[in-house]
Amino acid sequence: MATPASGAISMDDMRTHINRATTSSISMDEMRTRYGGSGAISFSDLYKTEGFTITCGSYSSKFFSFDGFDKSFAVGSVSPNEASGMVQFAANSYMSGMSASAGADSFAGASLASDTALSQTGITAGFKGTDVTRIVTANTSRTLGWSAAGAATVYFTYDFPSSGTIHCLVKF
Repeated sequence: MATPASGAISMDDMRTHINRATTSSISMDEMRTRYGGSGAISFSDLYKTEGFTITCGSYSSKFFSFDGFDKSFAVGSVSPNEASGMVQFAANSYMSGMSASAGADSFAGASLASDTALSQTGITAGFKGTDVTRIVTANTSRTLGWSAAGAATVYFTYDFPSSGTIHCLVKF
C-alpha cells in the first residue's frame, strides 16, 4: 500500500512502502534516487507514494510484441506481488501492468485496475490514472499522459528492457 496521504511519514514508512526493504538503514539520498530526482525532496513529497521493482519480460505474438510486465499476458513480474501478480495501492486499486511495444521507445503504459475483472470500475477514489502525479522507472521521473478513457491508464516515455530488474515508483 502507498504511504499515508497526510500526517507523519516515518523513515520506516519509506523503507516499507518505497524502498521495499524490511530491515537495514535507509537514507534521504536513497529516497531521492527512488523518487527520480537529484534535488532536495521533503517528507511531504512522499505522501501517497509507492515503490516497487519490475523484473521485465518479453512477449511476442503474430500481431504484436511488448517488453515489461503485464499480468494479463503473464509477462515479467512485480515485487511486491500483493494481489495475484499486481501491486496494490489502495483497498481497490491495483497496477496490472507496465509495458511498451517492443521497438517503440516513445510509448509505455501503467495500467491501473480494480479487483473486479481488471477494469477501472470501482478503483478507490484518489488512486485512478488521472490521479497519478509522478511515475518513476529505472529511478528516473517520466513525463505523464493519460488514456482517452481518462481514468485507468497512464502513458509515459520509457523503453522497457526485455529482461532485468528496474526500480519504479508511483505517486498519487
